[in-house]
Amino acid sequence: MSTTDNLTIGHYKLVNCIATGQATQIWEALDNETTRRVAMKLLLPEKLKESESIASLKAEFKVASCFDHPNIPKYLEIVANKKTAYFTMELFNAPNLKTWLYNDIRGVHIRLKRLIELVSMALEHIHEQGWVHRDIKPDNILMNKSSEVRVIDFSLACRAAGGLSKMLHRKQATVQGTRTYMAPEQILGKPLTSQTDIYNLGVTLFELLTGQTPFKGSTPKDLLLRHLGEAPPAASEFNPNVTPQMDLIVQRMLAKKPEQRHKKIAEFMAEFRNVALFKEEVTEKVEMSEKEKAEQELKNILGERLDSRTDALRTKFGVAAPPPKKKKPPAVTPAAPAASQSAAPGARPAPPPPMMPMPGMYPGQMPMMPYPMMPGPQGPVPWVAPMPAGPMPGGPPGGPWMAPPATMPPQPFPSQPAAGAPGSIPAPPVAPPPPPSKPVPPPTAVPVVKVPPPARPVPAAPVQAKPVSPPSPKPSPKGRPAAPPPKPGEGFKIEDLAGFDELPPVS
Repeated sequence: MSTTDNLTIGHYKLVNCIATGQATQIWEALDNETTRRVAMKLLLPEKLKESESIASLKAEFKVASCFDHPNIPKYLEIVANKKTAYFTMELFNAPNLKTWLYNDIRGVHIRLKRLIELVSMALEHIHEQGWVHRDIKPDNILMNKSSEVRVIDFSLACRAAGGLSKMLHRKQATVQGTRTYMAPEQILGKPLTSQTDIYNLGVTLFELLTGQTPFKGSTPKDLLLRHLGEAPPAASEFNPNVTPQMDLIVQRMLAKKPEQRHKKIAEFMAEFRNVALFKEEVTEKVEMSEKEKAEQELKNILGERLDSRTDALRTKFGVAAPPPKKKKPPAVTPAAPAASQSAAPGARPAPPPPMMPMPGMYPGQMPMMPYPMMPGPQGPVPWVAPMPAGPMPGGPPGGPWMAPPATMPPQPFPSQPAAGAPGSIPAPPVAPPPPPSKPVPPPTAVPVVKVPPPARPVPAAPVQAKPVSPPSPKPSPKGRPAAPPPKPGEGFKIEDLAGFDELPPVS
């Protein structure tokens, strides 16, 4: 690096560090000559002394410069000397699929059909140029929200093995690749073909469908052994929305032997395009805008209060007031159906309805019980309890005198509507009196005595009243002084009985 601030290399100004690896860093840089933003792969200072690291950087630029495809970034220039080593390429400002899976797996599922097609097209172009990528994984695939894709990192790319190269191939001393995505022939150091990239793509597709890889091991060696000998699981075991047809395609891509997989990437693409990935279509999750989030939070704070303070806050922030609550109509109790007169024999009679207060009653007053109604020849009549035969206690002998005259028509109780009329209260059925255990003799007829009408009085002739002189006082016996005559207006006096005690005794 040159310059005092250590942020400028040649005519490039480093702006932002995108990623850091074991030997290199990826930077966003600004070309001071063209004002163009580019991506720079910069070799770390401690790796400048390693010739292998510099050779790998040059080899990657040479391989990537052979490709000309819209889904592969264009490589621009390379600088490698004792002070610095880097190359620049087209900047594609988008996260990789590993970041997408961590933050928005639904977004990956929505774009998955288009995503796999674009990656397959890039791999087909690489294979046509006679190369094998050898490190296809979510970390090396970039995608933006417009479903634009770039395949990056050709540091492990190698020539595809042909017929003669397979025969003359020697087993590699070191295994290169990422263990989680490596094909069995890659692990065993055998010749690599385009079917190796199909296996890598199969592991990647499984992870994009389910969110996890098909093989996991407790140690790196255990993981490699599972790639060699363990059958791959179905993706629908981890995501039930995956279709059975998609399960078959992924399992074919993950076959242990290369000849059991698709022969070329074009064969895979033809099969993949005609298959549904998911049973139910995955749709974009609707996200609320910032204003809607603020309104929702304000509603949660204010609640449903309708006082003046909350109304002022709603007006200030433009939040609509909650709708008025609708009052529930009062519950109407259905009227009980009238009891049928022809009830089934032996059925238990229904209890009578509660008595309603009558007009003019004060609160707490008990209503008068109405007379029960019984059917009669001319309509319902009040029911009268039968009277026992014989003399009534404390009354005249006989019993038929209690019966109403035959000439009087039966009338219902004046305050009770007739049975069957609207608002009438059905009478509870009354059980007939039990029959007497012994025959009762008929009552003795009482002779009716006719009383002659009284004689008509004859008016007497008027008699003129004569003035009566007061009686003269009689001499009292035994020389008693005579009592003076009573004065007009005086009442009875004890002296009026004078002389009655002289009566002779009774013998």
